Amino acid sequence: MKKKIAVVFGGRSPEHEVSIESAKTVCSKLEVAGFAVLPFYAPRRGAWRLVRPKALLEGRPLTGPELEPSLAGGCFKKSGGGKVRPDVVFPMIHGSTGEDGVLQGLLEMLGLPYTGCGVTSSAVSMDKLISKELASREGAPVLPQVVIRAHQRPVMGPLLGKAARLGFPLFVKPVAQGSSVGVTKVKKRGGLRSAVENAFRFDTAVMIEKGVDRAREIVCGVLGAASGAAASVTGEVVPKGGHEFYDYEAKYLDNNGMELRLPAPLPAATSAALRAMAVKVFHALGASGLARLDFFVDPGNPRRFWFCEINTLPGFTSHSLYPRLWEKTGLKPEAVLKELVRIALKERAARNRLSTARN
Repeated sequence: MKKKIAVVFGGRSPEHEVSIESAKTVCSKLEVAGFAVLPFYAPRRGAWRLVRPKALLEGRPLTGPELEPSLAGGCFKKSGGGKVRPDVVFPMIHGSTGEDGVLQGLLEMLGLPYTGCGVTSSAVSMDKLISKELASREGAPVLPQVVIRAHQRPVMGPLLGKAARLGFPLFVKPVAQGSSVGVTKVKKRGGLRSAVENAFRFDTAVMIEKGVDRAREIVCGVLGAASGAAASVTGEVVPKGGHEFYDYEAKYLDNNGMELRLPAPLPAATSAALRAMAVKVFHALGASGLARLDFFVDPGNPRRFWFCEINTLPGFTSHSLYPRLWEKTGLKPEAVLKELVRIALKERAARNRLSTARN
C-alpha cells in the first residue's frame, strides 16, 4: 500500500503564493516517486482544507472539507465526518508559521512524522541573529551587524549611527523572515532609516548587516540528518535585469531576475571549503532533512567567504535553487523527496523510543 504524504502549504506569510507553487511541484514529484498525496491547504485565514491533487496542479479553486487537528487521535478530523491520518507530513509553508517551529510544534503534539527540521532547529535557523551566533561558534565567518528591536524603535538614532560606522553598503533585513522579504540594500546614510522602517513592517526586530560590495552569492544544498548529511555542488546566483542582489522580486516575480551558474565557477578548494562549512553549520543548528545555505564570497579573493543564512524550507518549484543544486549533483527531485520521507520516518521512530517518564 502506498504511503500517504500530507503536503501542507499556503500559510500566513508573504510567501503564500510561492508556497502554493512549491506544493504543486512537491505533490507531482511525490506521485512520481510512488506516494499517495494529500494536499492540506492552509489559507491566510480560516481552517485548513483537504483539497484534491488535481485541483492544486491545475490551478483550480482550493476547496474541500475543513480539517481540524485531533491531539487525542493523532490525526486530522474532516468536517462532515471521517479522519485523515497521513504516514508523513511534508511542511511546505515558507516563512513564518511554517518554517519557524510553529507548524513543527503542532506536528509534534500530534505525534506525526514530518520532513525537515524539528521545532528548535527550525526556530533558531529562522532567526538570523541566533543562527549566525551558533554558526560562528563552529568557526563560520559572519559579517558584523547591529540589531534594533521594537522597543528601541522610537530612539534608534544612536543605533543607526553605530550601523553607519560599519561602512556602506549595508543590508537591512527583518530578523526572522525568509526569501529576502523586507530586505533593502542601503548605499548611503540617508536611506538607512526608511529601510529600517520598511523591515519593521515584517518583524519586531531588524538587523543591519555590513555588506560586501559586489559580493558573489554562493548557495549549497544539504540533505541528511544528525547521523550524516551531504552537501550538493555549490551554485552561484548572479542577479540580472537591474537587480543588485537576489531579492524577492528576482526570486519570484522576474523570470529573468537571476542566472544560476552550476556548478559555481570557484577554485576547487573554495568549493570544498564551502560544502564542508555548509554541513558543519547544518549540524551546529541541529538541522535535519533539508536546508539551503547561502554564503558571500569576496569578489577579489575567492578563498574569503562569510556565512549569510540558512533556509530550512527552501522553495521547491521547477526553477528553485535547492532541487536544481541536487539535480546537478546527481539526485532527481523525486529521489530527494523519497530520502526526506525516509529520514522523517526514522527520526519519528527514534523520538518515539525516548522516555516521557522520570523513572
